[in-house]
Amino acid sequence: MLAGLVLASFLVRPETAASKPAGPLASVDPEPARAELLARGAARAPRDIDRGQATTPPSPSDDPVITVADSTAEPPVTQDPEPEQVQEPEPTPEPSPPPPAARPPAPRPLAPIITLTTASAEVRMLELMNASRARAGLTELVIDSGAAVAARAHSAAEAQVRYVYHDGPDGTAHSRDVPACGTGWYGENTGKIWNGNIDALHIEFMAEPWEPINHRTNIMNPAFRRVGIGAVSGPDALYMTMVFCR
Repeated sequence: MLAGLVLASFLVRPETAASKPAGPLASVDPEPARAELLARGAARAPRDIDRGQATTPPSPSDDPVITVADSTAEPPVTQDPEPEQVQEPEPTPEPSPPPPAARPPAPRPLAPIITLTTASAEVRMLELMNASRARAGLTELVIDSGAAVAARAHSAAEAQVRYVYHDGPDGTAHSRDVPACGTGWYGENTGKIWNGNIDALHIEFMAEPWEPINHRTNIMNPAFRRVGIGAVSGPDALYMTMVFCR
């Protein structure tokens, strides 16, 4: 690139001189001027070599051909052919978004099936609760068949989702137990039993503190006189719900 720059600065001079208006110097013989130009070019060649550029000296037998590049010349303009008229496609209407997916319905509880295992578990829980109440001088609880139906339905819903709760997919405890009790006063205990150990669940309930209201206070509440017990065998454990009524 440096060689090209040196050559360009050398070649522009004749063009600049030629562009000057004719005067007394117009009659000067061009041969000495050419010799002077060649001498100047030869004198600049060592500078190019020192800079790492390779410069070929002109041959003494041939006249050098000096080509001046016109840096101001504009490139030829090629006229583009007339563009072909292309008919634009009609815009495609954007599809309307699909309606939001409907919320899946709550799982329907399995129909409670009373078996020998579940029936004996319900009887055992009633015996344990009444024994605790008797030691405290409280009246024993009696079975309420309507409350038992609500308790079994809730245990079946728990078995389907495999966890215990008071308010869940099948509604709230209030909507279940108030109609079952018929008085507006109710309490609810629920839990999971493994290996048929009904006593372990009752011991866990009775180990709770007296306050706040919990499983133990429901069992020992003197205002409750009726109870519905519902046991349902689930895929992982036995689910048991107790609905207490006044």
